Amino acid sequence: MPVKVLFLTLKTFSLTGGIEKVCRSLSRVLYDLSEEEIVQSTVYSMYDKNTDRDSRYLSKQQFQGFGGKKERFVVHSFLSGLKADVILLSHIHLINIVYFIKKIHPNKKIYLLAHGIEIWKKLSDPKLKILNQLDKIICVSNFTAQKIMDMHHIPVDKIEILNNCLDPFYHLSTQFEKPKELLNRYRLNDENIILFSLSRLSSSEKYKGYDHTIELLPNLLEKYPTLVYLLGGKWDAIEKKRLDELIINNNLQDHIRMVGFIDETEITEHFLLSDMFILPSKKEGFGIVFIEALASGLRVIAGNKDGSVDALKGGTLGVLVDPDDQEGILNSICNLLKHKHTESEKKKLQEKCMETFGYAPYLQSIKNLLLNGAINPTQKVNLEQYTGIDKPKIYG
Repeated sequence: MPVKVLFLTLKTFSLTGGIEKVCRSLSRVLYDLSEEEIVQSTVYSMYDKNTDRDSRYLSKQQFQGFGGKKERFVVHSFLSGLKADVILLSHIHLINIVYFIKKIHPNKKIYLLAHGIEIWKKLSDPKLKILNQLDKIICVSNFTAQKIMDMHHIPVDKIEILNNCLDPFYHLSTQFEKPKELLNRYRLNDENIILFSLSRLSSSEKYKGYDHTIELLPNLLEKYPTLVYLLGGKWDAIEKKRLDELIINNNLQDHIRMVGFIDETEITEHFLLSDMFILPSKKEGFGIVFIEALASGLRVIAGNKDGSVDALKGGTLGVLVDPDDQEGILNSICNLLKHKHTESEKKKLQEKCMETFGYAPYLQSIKNLLLNGAINPTQKVNLEQYTGIDKPKIYG
């Protein structure tokens, strides 16, 4: 008898952020497990419309978008939740829906995906009460798990670690030449050394580290005069003004390209264009952009104080730096640039990334969760020393 699974999301297809990418990959897992008749799955999205659905991830019968009609979404979710064996919640904002379901059916399995800043914040007492009633909190990184335990006093036996996977439809390149079209678009040539960052550029999220990278450019240009910093991502007006002033004050107009939003169809090409991806952030829940870069054979520098540690597999897939140590970051960039990354090295990095963050092991982990109530039924989460602080063991 298939396990009846209800997956509740805020947005899955109408945005391209990290949480939405997780929701799409998980939707595909539910589709594949449904095809095997292991589960019977339904996905509800509060804000997506039915027309937003991407048929690669879910069939029409499995998905319903409510187009922002919150009351209708809540009612349908509650009624369907009463009939489901397992309820998956994509976001902390959705936990109020399951309060009465858990009251009526105390043994019903309810799991919450915990990503990053959305659950690190102070929660109301009612939300904390519901959070403690959930069967498992599935954390995308050790850092997120530790934050939840520290801030909300969630017991370790309710915590599971499941690192995000690469989207099953992410374009993996077999060739690593720099795309000529992008070189022309950004007025670059083969002589340019290209650093690349891709992030939401928000005045309310000044922890990504791209501004610190800008501040390092004058020193880098003394040694690498052809270097160009490609800064991608949608910005707000306040942050754009701040960055423009920073660029002008450092006389970097000829060495920075602020390219704005990058369509998903061109993300791989931008990684191929670049010589290094750098984002020394302090508050990444995980950082799917890091594994996308690695899967494109691109060397990565990330911060060592957040979920980026998991995305770089503790530093085995890239370079971890102290985001507050400008000299250390500068030295790390220079050390990488001393060696030209060969095509065979890029291919090997891509293969290592896929071994760790590929879709198949992620699917198996979700299957274990739905059938056995744990990511790895044979092991328990153990606290271990991990980059300087005690954190739960990584699974998946």
